[in-house]
Amino acid sequence: MKNLYCAYYTNSDFITTYMTDMLQLSENDRILEPSAGEGVFVESILRRNPSVQIDALDLNPETISVLHHKFDDLKGFVTIRETDTLFDAQLDLYNAMGGYYDKIIANPPYGAWQDYERRAILKKKYPGYYVKETYALFLLRCLSVLKSNGRLCFIIPDTFMYLNMHESIRRTLLLNSKIRQVVIFPSKFFPGISFGYSDLCIITLEKTEQEQDALDNFVEIVKGLQSAEELPAVASGKIPSHLSRVQLKQRDIIHNKNARFLIDLSNAAIDMNRIPTVLGEVAHIVTGFYSGDNSRFIRVRDKSVKGAKNYEVIDMEQVSDRAAVEGIMDGSKKYIPYVKSAPRNRYLQGKDEWYVRWDQETVSFYKSDKKARFQNSQFYFRKGISIPMVKSSTLRASLMENRVFDQAIVGIFPEQEKMLYYLLAFLNSDIACRMIRIINPTANNSSNYVKQLPFIVPEENELSKITNAVRELLQLLKDEEKVKSAELIKYLNHHFETMYLKELSAN
Repeated sequence: MKNLYCAYYTNSDFITTYMTDMLQLSENDRILEPSAGEGVFVESILRRNPSVQIDALDLNPETISVLHHKFDDLKGFVTIRETDTLFDAQLDLYNAMGGYYDKIIANPPYGAWQDYERRAILKKKYPGYYVKETYALFLLRCLSVLKSNGRLCFIIPDTFMYLNMHESIRRTLLLNSKIRQVVIFPSKFFPGISFGYSDLCIITLEKTEQEQDALDNFVEIVKGLQSAEELPAVASGKIPSHLSRVQLKQRDIIHNKNARFLIDLSNAAIDMNRIPTVLGEVAHIVTGFYSGDNSRFIRVRDKSVKGAKNYEVIDMEQVSDRAAVEGIMDGSKKYIPYVKSAPRNRYLQGKDEWYVRWDQETVSFYKSDKKARFQNSQFYFRKGISIPMVKSSTLRASLMENRVFDQAIVGIFPEQEKMLYYLLAFLNSDIACRMIRIINPTANNSSNYVKQLPFIVPEENELSKITNAVRELLQLLKDEEKVKSAELIKYLNHHFETMYLKELSAN
């Protein structure tokens, strides 16, 4: 069940059993369930060890009623409280004591909208942490009330390992706990949920007061589960051979850029810290424009274009081939070609499919309208490279010239123009795609992550060789020489693969 509290109730016996097993329950444990929901973890714990004491907290009055119905005859063992875990005064006291609970288990709320007033309060209570997403704050809160050597097991989105916004919670976990295991699995394993942007994971950790112990700990990361039924085997240590399994030292993780978990599950492991330069140091990498009302201002070539359903077809008589940032001066023309979606092929954009209204009056509207985003306009109409923000099986980078580009497009503009074709080939390589997936395995290639791609700055002869090859390739593509262009694409891909694996090899 999901409601206004963004609570996704745990209805999988395999998930519940795994998480209960990972707690390693002992008699007389004091246990916290900070978002108890309908009590499935409480029931699982009591079946395993009825002599524990459990505090079951929840903010939702309806689920509190369910909990009372289930557990009021166990008042000596289960205490039920309707409260906001993030602000609860009793938990503040336990925090000041240095911890109170031996074990904590939870499926905390995630994806909940925090109104601006609540965000301001959360920022004061949890300074330095990202407050728009609830699950990270629950993790922080519960770590603060866990005893030293106590265990915590949470089911949360795996985005805490990668996204820039969660750097603070990563550093806190890496310095104050020994993360024992993270099991990553598709959200569809969790009944009623299917995220397009990330997977779910179950994190198990032990609190430690010794920073050295934390940094020397190895995190085991397991991925590739085909069903939730495999979780009990993972809990027992008998991990099926088809699963991917890596161990990362916490000291190494915290030394990564943004303390990010760089997980490479392939056979040829790579260490991206070996390349000191990143793409953002040699190119401007920016997000494009948003009209504020696409159905009003955007047109499509014809209805066969992917995503064209809600858009009007363009009148080509109104399309201008000349425009500037300030808008079209010719009063009879109102629209210009627009880079809005991924190209059908790599390297070249192909035939224009989208158009945006760009007369001077409308451009003035874009600049003043609160919904529109006339951002990074100094890069409009410049020659550069576009890649779609939404990931696909490969990076599809293409040349972009004399165009405005959408906010769903990341624009790459090299500081030195001579680097343009070289960067185009690099961004279309398999190794670039692999590295961006390690940096951020979620669904989006946002500009902040593209900036962090490791980049080997080429020598002049290398730059010249690849530039000439790309020029040749572009002409072959224009001439529709499919066989020759495929061969050249293969050559360029192999070139970058060989170069980067040589530098990045962790062996």
